[in-house]
Amino acid sequence: MTQLEFNFYAAEVVTGKPDLRKGLDGQLLNGCFYERSTGAFVSYVLGRRHHVFNEEHLKKDWMEKTKRERWIE
Repeated sequence: MTQLEFNFYAAEVVTGKPDLRKGLDGQLLNGCFYERSTGAFVSYVLGRRHHVFNEEHLKKDWMEKTKRERWIE
């Protein structure tokens, strides 16, 4: 069975199983994080990258707090 990965603009076919991101505690990522490698704010659902946020719509204090407390590589 082919697995589809969510994309706001189009469904992308992913061959095989996509890699699931886990936190330092070994749990699958859920919630919003700051990705240092891309410099973007992203949400994860059950370890899969779900959405990249447009920074123009985010509050500055929330972005600063997230960069400090909820970052991933």
